[in-house]
Amino acid sequence: MTPNDFREHCRAVASWVDWDNTVDQFMHGDTHAEVRGIAVTWLATDARLREAASLGLNFVIAHEGAFYPRYAGTPREDRHHAAKHALMDQLGITLMRCHDTWDRMPEVGIPDAWATFLGFPTEPRPVESFYRVCLPGGRTVAQVAGRVLEKVRPLGQQFVGIVGDRNAPVQRMVIGTGAITRLPDMHELGADLILATDDGITTTASGLWSLDLGVPMLIINHATAELPGMQALAEYIPRHFPGIPVHYLPGEFPYPIVAEA
Repeated sequence: MTPNDFREHCRAVASWVDWDNTVDQFMHGDTHAEVRGIAVTWLATDARLREAASLGLNFVIAHEGAFYPRYAGTPREDRHHAAKHALMDQLGITLMRCHDTWDRMPEVGIPDAWATFLGFPTEPRPVESFYRVCLPGGRTVAQVAGRVLEKVRPLGQQFVGIVGDRNAPVQRMVIGTGAITRLPDMHELGADLILATDDGITTTASGLWSLDLGVPMLIINHATAELPGMQALAEYIPRHFPGIPVHYLPGEFPYPIVAEA
């Protein structure tokens, strides 16, 4: 197996991706190298790259980008980019981003894996949608938040934010992932509760929308909603590329709360 074999597999299964305009690209390395092992991680930090190399894994698949485009264009960030490329050269790693493929992959991709992880009954998701409808069965907002918190604590998430009426009953909760939690679109699906992410909203605009329209909102970390999908990717790959070692590497997100007396 080569890294390019995995990308060609993605091209074959992900008809929803515009393969002429996608971030699902190689970010570094030899795309035709023999794969000794694969690391799957949400964010390819330097620490995760070193961990992959220490395990003998030379192909890293990350959901998010590995560089710093928001801070690009300055001499300091150019040096950071160069240093990261040099690190991957030193470690002998090929790095690929698997984002657009996995953001809509049926059943095991990011939105469906998140819904499965939360454990509520759900409605089917059209492949073009980034959202899933969960059916909490009349639990209150506070009860749903408690159920979500129980689920996400093992991922490192220590709290769930609540905006709006905690006592409102919930029949239809629409959940999103990553930065794709556009509240009006989720409301169009009949939501009486929205599960959004910190990167998918802004406190002012989204909080105002939620409070004025009377649609309560839960808020969790961007990574939290996507980690179950990345764990599912680590389980998916061996089914299609048997015999290749695959390791899921947890990352530094979500960030824990540390309180000191």
